[in-house]
Amino acid sequence: MGNEQLHQRCVSHLRMLCEEIRDRSVGSEGNRRATKFFEQELRSLGWQTEASKLNVVDWEDRGATLRIGFQSFSVRPSPYSLGCAYVAELASASSIDELEQQELTGKIVLLHGDIAKEQLMPKNFVFYNPDEHRRIIALLEQKQPAAIVSATGRNAALVGGVYPFPLIEDGDFDIPSVYTTDEEGVRLLAFVGQRAELRTTSTSLTAGRSSRSQKP
Repeated sequence: MGNEQLHQRCVSHLRMLCEEIRDRSVGSEGNRRATKFFEQELRSLGWQTEASKLNVVDWEDRGATLRIGFQSFSVRPSPYSLGCAYVAELASASSIDELEQQELTGKIVLLHGDIAKEQLMPKNFVFYNPDEHRRIIALLEQKQPAAIVSATGRNAALVGGVYPFPLIEDGDFDIPSVYTTDEEGVRLLAFVGQRAELRTTSTSLTAGRSSRSQKP
């Protein structure tokens, strides 16, 4: 196979895996489709393949809404997040120090700025998990906010350049969360201290996990 043919084949594979199959999250239909595609390509080259099945969390994104008074904000459920229906005070934190200093129990916390600069590794991911990420997750679980809104920016080196990117993507993290753009985050900061209504109907398809609700 010549260099041009090899180049075209690589482009074709990338188009399939990045454009045609947009969601390859573990346990999703896209993940199974990508795995099947990869297996077929290997077999076409004469390779023998084996597959091992394992139980994983699947998840359905059914949308989310965030309102404060008459204002609406564009948010998306974080992958694998529990659904929720909360009306609670909006708080914010832009650094680990701010997160440590605040009382967040039962509040909806907006994470923005430096603390939301890169996607956090899942809490039980053993292969790579920076101390800073573990500290943020531990603080969030200790502070027990009702839900999390993360405002993330543009960074071509992160999550394939997705904008906004989900700060949290973790099937073992039980605090409901959504994410939005840094621009929406700036709008939200003006409403810190006010009551916010957050509703998500995403579903995590695994035993023992369910959506949560809290009335005003």
